[in-house]
Amino acid sequence: MSTILECIRTVGRGERGRKPLTFDQAYKVMDEYLDGHAEDDQMAMLLMLIRVQNETKQEIAGFVKAFQSRVPNLGADIDWPCYAGKRPNAGQPWHLLAAKLLADDGYKVLLHGYHDRPAGRLHAEDYLESLGIELANSPEHAKALLEEKGIAYLPLSQFAPQAETMIGWKNRYGLRTPINTVVRALNPGGAKIGLRGSFHPGFQQLHAEVESEIGLTSHAVVSYKGQSGESEYNPKVSQTVWVSTPTGVESHYWTERMLTDIPLPKVCVFGTAEKDLNMMANTVVSTMAATLFAELNDYDQAFEKAYKLWASYCA
Repeated sequence: MSTILECIRTVGRGERGRKPLTFDQAYKVMDEYLDGHAEDDQMAMLLMLIRVQNETKQEIAGFVKAFQSRVPNLGADIDWPCYAGKRPNAGQPWHLLAAKLLADDGYKVLLHGYHDRPAGRLHAEDYLESLGIELANSPEHAKALLEEKGIAYLPLSQFAPQAETMIGWKNRYGLRTPINTVVRALNPGGAKIGLRGSFHPGFQQLHAEVESEIGLTSHAVVSYKGQSGESEYNPKVSQTVWVSTPTGVESHYWTERMLTDIPLPKVCVFGTAEKDLNMMANTVVSTMAATLFAELNDYDQAFEKAYKLWASYCA
């Protein structure tokens, strides 16, 4: 029996007989699919069955590992996935300004994402020009931009086109697949620190655990409930944040931190309404602080550094 059929049987049996894939099974079936040894409809069926049962860290890690053997390592410092987009009532993608300020401070930041136009959300790709962030047309172009400007946006289609096809299955079948979780962890920049924003409960812990399961011991990731599921920290909520470190997975409880007395820019690159500028400023600072925590492992220190970068920007 082929690997794909064996895996479909494993996860698709009756309630008493079914079980999740192991890391090795997930790696092997995705590896074979990416090599063209399984059909799209077979993989779509497998992924839908896995989603119905809720994907495990072993399944996601196995899928990620298969992709990572094919994606580039571009020498970034910060891995910044941009896949969810923001609901219009949640404000523009302010997290992009956080990424740009970190790049201006000397970090090499690789943004990567997918523009789901039917979703009607505000996606990163539509705001790059206003921030002076270039869209890379290839991994090689992204690497050159990182060296020259410290930041670049690399579309999923340019480094994992099969993953883009799989994300598109949502519009065909009406259901998201575990690939939406997988793409956030692909880390095409080979960065040592990263962030993972997600919306649904449980996925914050899952994203951190996936990093440890893959075994990237030098890679530290901070995972949290992001605004609209995007990689943008919401300063108005208190939440448990999960962190994958070289020594394992940790959880931290961060309380709401909305500053009323915070510098505001004279001109907002997003054209944010005046009534929303305080939220924008706090969001940028909190998103930078969350990202820096993956490096510093001290939230007060990370927040202080983020605030200074913001104040300097507004000066």
